[in-house]
Amino acid sequence: MDEGICQQDLVEITLTTIAAYGSFLLAEHLHMSGVLAALAAGLVVGNLGWRGLMGCYISVAGREHIISFWEYAAFLANSIVFILIGGNEATQATRLFTPAAALAIGLVLIGRIAAVYPLCALFAFAPLKVDIRYQHVLVWGGLRGALALALALAVPDSVPEKGVIIIVAFAVVAFSIFAQGLTMPWFINVLGLTRKTGTASESIDAPGGR
Repeated sequence: MDEGICQQDLVEITLTTIAAYGSFLLAEHLHMSGVLAALAAGLVVGNLGWRGLMGCYISVAGREHIISFWEYAAFLANSIVFILIGGNEATQATRLFTPAAALAIGLVLIGRIAAVYPLCALFAFAPLKVDIRYQHVLVWGGLRGALALALALAVPDSVPEKGVIIIVAFAVVAFSIFAQGLTMPWFINVLGLTRKTGTASESIDAPGGR
């Protein structure tokens, strides 16, 4: 085994799992944000373990297995969250399309606009300048998913407005997936950010995009 390189794939997967769930549980025990703690753990693994900044590398085979494992874990978690939301909404008398849901969707879009355009304006005269067309894509591409639903489900039952919070979160996610997600290819094409390769049309990668 090469010095500083771990070649035990199962051990590497186990360590990343411990880092994710261990940091989450520790943060929750300390009454802090478990989500942010898990995010920080991912950044540490991605920068220190992936790039070997502290002399310890994750093997190439280990990286492939870790990516596959967490892709499946993300798929499974997303599926479970949507099933839980569906089961919860089946017993609710509240309709999905409510004034609160419409207001939340509008505020989310306004917040996205307020976050993207001013930030990109700071780099208008820098090498990291982002073309205005890509800024439009960043605004419309702010998709929401299982994380928002999971946070809504995590609201304590003692909160009287929990049902409304879940309805609003589901409405925002549904709008994000169906309205924004399904129209994204058309939107990119309208902005002229596609190129022809033979008979197929491909989206051009946006510099500075996610």
